[in-house]
Amino acid sequence: MARIDIPAGDDPESIRLLGLQPSMGNAMAVLADAIYSKSSLNVRVREAIRMRVAQINQCQICLQFRFPELLSAGIDEEFYEAVTNWQQSEILNVSEKLGIEYAELFIQDHLRIDDAFFTKLKNKFSEIEIFEMTTTIAGLLASGRLMQVLQIEQSCAI
Repeated sequence: MARIDIPAGDDPESIRLLGLQPSMGNAMAVLADAIYSKSSLNVRVREAIRMRVAQINQCQICLQFRFPELLSAGIDEEFYEAVTNWQQSEILNVSEKLGIEYAELFIQDHLRIDDAFFTKLKNKFSEIEIFEMTTTIAGLLASGRLMQVLQIEQSCAI
């Protein structure tokens, strides 16, 4: 049960919550749309980041959610399992591992993100991709934590 009163209705709590303050709700929806359908970020990098953020946030919906259309990109259960032990993975490539490392640092120890780390990012990603990764990590972190802290009954609206 949600920690705050949200509008009644037939939609899931996560959707009804966005209606509490439409400007903020719309902004969250626009960001989610940008992350999932407007980003030029490699889909395997984005999905590795999404799963690592879900693991850190302990978002049960995101941990279980799979995009069926990503199977053609080799994103299967073996891929998701590899995210957990990404440093030892032989399945994930250098870019995917770097995206996961960036997500971990951003969420758990952002002050360790120094110029040397950004040099590593710039050796693998364009300026736009770095911005997209940063925005993706921030958006997924914020959305997941918002739902967890407010104890919103979650259903995936992706």
